[in-house]
Amino acid sequence: MQGKRQTRRSWQAGLAVGAMVGLCGLLGVLQYRWIGEVSVAERERLQRTLQGSLARVSHDFNEEISVLSRAMMRGEDGDYVARLMAWEESGRHTGMLREAFVARPEAGEMRLERLNPRTGKAEPTAWPKHWEAMRERMRERVAGERGRGGVADRAELTLIDLPRFRREGPGPRAREQEWVLLEMDAQFLATVLVPELLARHLGEPSAAEYRHSVSARRDPSKLIAGDALAAPDAEVALFEPQFEMGFGGRGGGPPGRRNAGATEGRWTLAVRNQAGSLEAVVERTRWRNLAVMAGVLALILATAWTLVYTTRQSQRLAEMQIDFVAGVSHELRTPLAVICTAAYNLRGKIASNPTQVERYGVLIQQESEKLTALVEQVLHYASSRVGRSTQAAHEPVAVETLLESSVASSASVMSEAGCRVEMKVAAGLPLVLGDAASLERAIKNLLSNAAKYGAEGDGWVGLSAATAADGAVEIRVEDRGAGIPVDEQPHVFDAFFRGRQALQKQIHGTGLGLNLVRGIVEAHGGTVTVKSGPGGGAEFLIRLPAAAAEYQDEFTNITD
Repeated sequence: MQGKRQTRRSWQAGLAVGAMVGLCGLLGVLQYRWIGEVSVAERERLQRTLQGSLARVSHDFNEEISVLSRAMMRGEDGDYVARLMAWEESGRHTGMLREAFVARPEAGEMRLERLNPRTGKAEPTAWPKHWEAMRERMRERVAGERGRGGVADRAELTLIDLPRFRREGPGPRAREQEWVLLEMDAQFLATVLVPELLARHLGEPSAAEYRHSVSARRDPSKLIAGDALAAPDAEVALFEPQFEMGFGGRGGGPPGRRNAGATEGRWTLAVRNQAGSLEAVVERTRWRNLAVMAGVLALILATAWTLVYTTRQSQRLAEMQIDFVAGVSHELRTPLAVICTAAYNLRGKIASNPTQVERYGVLIQQESEKLTALVEQVLHYASSRVGRSTQAAHEPVAVETLLESSVASSASVMSEAGCRVEMKVAAGLPLVLGDAASLERAIKNLLSNAAKYGAEGDGWVGLSAATAADGAVEIRVEDRGAGIPVDEQPHVFDAFFRGRQALQKQIHGTGLGLNLVRGIVEAHGGTVTVKSGPGGGAEFLIRLPAAAAEYQDEFTNITD
């Protein structure tokens, strides 16, 4: 019945663990899908956030240029040098402007003057060769001729032209009368202003995570700053002058209107994450989340397995304790019944017979000794459980004397079981340190155990002692009984454990003897092991460290 209960509990525990594994597997699949969906949403969110930040960078970049353009075109008079000086005094990124010019018609030609804030004057200067096409278009616009478009590579230039108009007649038509030309510093804009705006809108830590490049809009191979980025995470147009009126535009509008041909921007700002790409970053984050999830699930499974294991161990211990209580009750009931019967008989007429009185007296003494041994065994186990040392003394002990006293005190047990003890002690055994009474109790428990389980053989019990190669003392207790099954050998020293043979044959015992043996031996710094085979008897080996040399010499001097 007990085996069936254990089998049923094992099946229940297995089903519980299987259900937990299945649920964790289902949760892992769902988490994998959910994390994948979250990763896609996170990538899209990061993409939108990054694109929005770059849009603000572009707006602020163009606004810086627009502030300069508004400052130069403010008012109706033509004192551009004073306006330039006022703008420089404002301290708004003055390094972005390399030079400023004014182009005015004069005697059918276009006069170019450079604005010099250091002298406060507009100084005549020659037209640069690469501006000749623009000069010709200006002359045509002043003469009232329709221009044929701007300079071919105009989008790659850093020149901003700001026309000033004059009215002709009562209609809305206006015609350019002069131009303010602003030559911007491309390196300052790309290497100073752009990084500053990126740090402002992405944040200092986030900006450091991205590489950026600035290139010509119409020719991406022409880099202005940074390295070429393959498959950037986001890009935005830069350098869209808000007040420029291109030569290819419709013309005739008031100053301040945005040129329709400039909305695409002259430059492109591209960014890419240092780690590779936003998708790669999100993918790494996804795998980290999956790793954390797997760790949590593994922890849950380990916790569930530990819970099931400890529960089964607790059940096993509870069953062993119940068996122990039953065994102790049985062990107590038998000697108590004998003592009660003997006492009852002594009260009758048998008391007048000296032979019968002596026999009952011996019987009462023997059963009392059994009760005393049982109580002492339980008390010693209780003491070891509450942490009290099983080694009460620390003194040199002669092994030969210890074995002789153990055999003498076990004589009644051996005689009752019909066993004989054969003792072999090697000469010159070293002393051991410890408590002689505790060590004697351990050897008595092994002898009693051999008498119980080895009586079915020829009744032989072997007790021997010798010195090992490493100097330790080895004590062996052997029998020729049925032996101990291999699967039970790792548990024979556990408290309350009783093997199948003891339960089937109803051999008296509490399951504490070998546990106390191990506790006593380990308290003396030694070890105890068992070696057995089916039908080959059992051998228990105690190894105790020898006492130090000074104890050996001291004992020798005393005995001499």
